Amino acid sequence: MKPLVIIHGWNDEAKSFTALANALLQHTGRKVEHIWLGNYTSLDDDVHISDLVAALGRAWVSSQLPDKAKSVDVIVHSTGGLILRSWIAKQYTGIGLTPPINNLVMLAPANFGSPLAHKGRAFYGRVLKGFGSDKPLETGEHILKALEIASPFSWQLAEADRITHTVYNPTQVRTTVIIGNCGYDGISSIANERGSDGTIYLAGASLNCARVEADFASNPQQPTLRTMATPADECAFLVLDKHDHSSIALKEPRHKGNPELIDAIATALAIRNGTDYRAWVKQCQSRTDALMDKYAKRRDDYKHGYQNTVFRVRDDQGNEATDYVIEFYQKTHRGVLNQKTRELNAKAIAKVHAYQDNASYRSFMINCTQLHAMINEKGENLRISLSAMPDLHHEKTLAGHLELNHQSIKTLFVANRTLLINITLKREHKQKLLTLQGADHW
Repeated sequence: MKPLVIIHGWNDEAKSFTALANALLQHTGRKVEHIWLGNYTSLDDDVHISDLVAALGRAWVSSQLPDKAKSVDVIVHSTGGLILRSWIAKQYTGIGLTPPINNLVMLAPANFGSPLAHKGRAFYGRVLKGFGSDKPLETGEHILKALEIASPFSWQLAEADRITHTVYNPTQVRTTVIIGNCGYDGISSIANERGSDGTIYLAGASLNCARVEADFASNPQQPTLRTMATPADECAFLVLDKHDHSSIALKEPRHKGNPELIDAIATALAIRNGTDYRAWVKQCQSRTDALMDKYAKRRDDYKHGYQNTVFRVRDDQGNEATDYVIEFYQKTHRGVLNQKTRELNAKAIAKVHAYQDNASYRSFMINCTQLHAMINEKGENLRISLSAMPDLHHEKTLAGHLELNHQSIKTLFVANRTLLINITLKREHKQKLLTLQGADHW
């Protein structure tokens, strides 16, 4: 029987997964081997994701785990997903290279970050988490930067292992993402964000993502969208009701013995071939859709369907634009602002976050449930406007807008996924920036 490995996340340890390991042992008869990256490692401010990738490689060898294709099954939780993906991207990206992983179960993975990461560097990390490490007041600063929503790290990793080339498919690493739809109770509820399990957005957990190019450079007044790039195969994505970030991994005694969760994990680990996996992907989609429909018409929008929409804005010379505004609005055929514009901004845009170290990257958490309900007629449109201030006072302010028809809205805004929108602006200089004069003018 294949080894089964569990890899934990940030500020965690292997013993947190004893209950899960025991439940799987009872359910499947499989022995579980932990890879323990350790509290000290994950909270050290000098440590980068690349260091943890190297540590994972060493742990794999020291544990005498096989390196042949499809020889090991793996369960990851939270940040453990990013570490494993980074390891695979580094070691097994290329023609003819296949990871040793057969079935992969990702429990609430931070595939596109966590809304708590930038808070962790300030309040959560320095006070609540930092004192628990071997280096007081350290929180793993570089790791949290990679974990921050809209980080360049998560964008670049998705480009490498989902958009450009992917091993997460029915014939290689058969991947199942499982996440809950509830926030925390009690004092921990201060961390809750709409569309999250208390720590991870559902949309940011899914490996199902897409990228689109928006060209504002050729004609700012009539920008164009290029063909959307998506992975060739979707990964299984399952949302389980009434689970938070902790309960999805059975990390506390009160979570013991959840048959629906254990059965889902066991099913994902038992998949034998591509045909079974494709059927499992459809089953997970059907179950998730039914759950999303259950909460779609409720006034409480916490469990609505959201998309993590990440913008990256640069000019046509490759310079990053960090001072810009993106607005969503509607106009009538006479050019008058539609009355739904206020509703769009109040209900459809749940959260905006600019990456702290580079504001050219920004996440807009879009409530797709509300958006599709408001723009529900074929003749209706949606405009996305962009106004950018240049980084030199000798340059012109740049502005333009995309107009999306009803079908484009359905294609671009999809619940439970991340959409990467790469915007290119035209860099225009004022004439006085540089002039040439003849010698007779001196």
